[in-house]
Amino acid sequence: MAAVAGAVLVGLSACSPGGNTDHAPTETTDASPSDEVLSEVTPCEMLPPDTLRSFGLQVPGKPTDGLPWTPACDYTGDPVGVTLVKNTRQTVASSEKKSTWASFDRITVNGRPGATAITKGSTQAQICNVLFDAGQGMIQVRAQESGRSDEIDECAKALEIAERIEPNVPEPA
Repeated sequence: MAAVAGAVLVGLSACSPGGNTDHAPTETTDASPSDEVLSEVTPCEMLPPDTLRSFGLQVPGKPTDGLPWTPACDYTGDPVGVTLVKNTRQTVASSEKKSTWASFDRITVNGRPGATAITKGSTQAQICNVLFDAGQGMIQVRAQESGRSDEIDECAKALEIAERIEPNVPEPA
């Protein structure tokens, strides 16, 4: 059981497209244009409580401390738990170039450039990410199955949630 929990934690830590360190350093200005475009977007406020509950998520969500350019909000739930991430330094196109992905499939989210992605560390952990461009950055919806059922499609659930978030965030710049 401890090995499974450790694998899930490793998978979660690898899920963030910004988590890979094998790329060049990113710009370190105090307020990039992307920060300004997405400044009004707060991960724990991307969807109203009733919508979150309709997905089986418990509200309120828990803001997570991470990198300043990737604020996130965690929601526990059934059949999936979800993490919503605002990334002001990456786009879908730049994320695709990362070596952390076991699979990265281009899609659209309500017409916006997007992708479904599974990290190498989470192929067995039943975790799927849906990314879509917003402002000069992107929004990431990470869905992780709460139990061990083969009946849940984490990518479909993450896409469903992403489609509800998309109208609430700025258009890609």
